[in-house]
Amino acid sequence: MGVKEAQTDISAVEHQNLHPLDPLSAQEIEQAGSLCHEHHSSEGLRFVSIALHEPAKADVYAFMPGGHIERHAFVVMLDRADGTVYEAIVDLTAGHVDSWEHRSGVQPIMLLEEIEQAQAIVKADARWLAAMKKRGITDVDTVQIDPWPAGNFGDPDEAGRRILRGISYVRDEKSSHGYARPIEGLVAVIDLHEGRILKLVDEGDVPVPAADIRYDAASQPAMREDLKPLEITQPEGVSFQLHGHELRWQKWRMRVSLHPREGLVLHQVGYQDGDVLRPIMYRAALSEMVVPYGDASVGQYWKNAFDSGEVGLGRLSNSLELGCDCVGEITYLDGIVTDEGGGSRVLPNAICIHEEDA
Repeated sequence: MGVKEAQTDISAVEHQNLHPLDPLSAQEIEQAGSLCHEHHSSEGLRFVSIALHEPAKADVYAFMPGGHIERHAFVVMLDRADGTVYEAIVDLTAGHVDSWEHRSGVQPIMLLEEIEQAQAIVKADARWLAAMKKRGITDVDTVQIDPWPAGNFGDPDEAGRRILRGISYVRDEKSSHGYARPIEGLVAVIDLHEGRILKLVDEGDVPVPAADIRYDAASQPAMREDLKPLEITQPEGVSFQLHGHELRWQKWRMRVSLHPREGLVLHQVGYQDGDVLRPIMYRAALSEMVVPYGDASVGQYWKNAFDSGEVGLGRLSNSLELGCDCVGEITYLDGIVTDEGGGSRVLPNAICIHEEDA
């Protein structure tokens, strides 16, 4: 997609009901990616995230509906050719890169292509294959490899490297429960830049569970029949209104969006008090979530992934489904994030809005 093409699309959007805090559109993401590719031409350049570079509060408060908006994108990139990390701010309105910074001594969120790469590296390693054979596993296609953020435990051999830790599970077939049969005591430390297992930790004395466990409906001998129908209906529709990304319910008002790193973000939460909209909170998001596994064994002690900063809560959002994640009358919002080439990809139904009588 050419830069001129993207600018034309964005200028058309500006004449609609765009708000300064609205997340980037697919066209804006693609424009930012294109401008960064022009600024830094490298076959190894990968895009970790492209998100709205939020304007100053004063500019947001001064905005009047239909007014002119300056749109900027904050871009995080990894050049896989040499492991360099870049951060850029792109002026989407003017169509140029405002700032470009090389960030040393940091590692960005793991890429989806790196997850696939890590799985292939593990299954091609002679030491890992020998570990499988020692455990009586001859068909490695039945083994699921989960690459995890590695953490930092002061190991000098890992310092300065882009690494993941790979753990293994046996699956009888693709439909099997992926975590019923862990291969404990075996951890692969994977160097993504060098494309090899840096170290294989193998304590080899933990038996692999023999039986598969399935929880899906098709695998149950019988389903319960003692529950009567439970129906949630709203015959007159919902009591909330959604205009673009602005949500109104009773006297509450807020802006709803998806950020590729933080996930769900609420902006400008306010309460209508007579003629005055009382500001309650300017921005609310989950800054980080970490769950230490609290087990000292070699396969567990390092499991304390930072779900936002190391994985990206928003970019890995699932598409929500009626009756599973949300009930009643539902309004969905899609999420739009970058693909790793600098294009855009849509996460359908990333956010659901519904009412519950509590």
